[in-house]
Amino acid sequence: MISKKMQAMLSKGSAIRAMFEEGKRLSALYGAENVYDFSIGNPYFPPPASVKTAIIDILETQEPNFIHGYMPNDGYPAVR
Repeated sequence: MISKKMQAMLSKGSAIRAMFEEGKRLSALYGAENVYDFSIGNPYFPPPASVKTAIIDILETQEPNFIHGYMPNDGYPAVR
């Protein structure tokens, strides 16, 4: 059983899914090399080596609960 509010939300479809489908349509029309598809955040090229190095550094130096937890609603104090 789903609430009427949820039924209404589900009936409209997903905006993310719509963006993904539009990216596929445009890629077919103009060629994938001419379309930047940021709809679901899946890049199709490898990150620079510096990204891997930074991730490893974070994993080795930060507290696990900090890495895997949510940030405060008002953001991290160090960057506010």
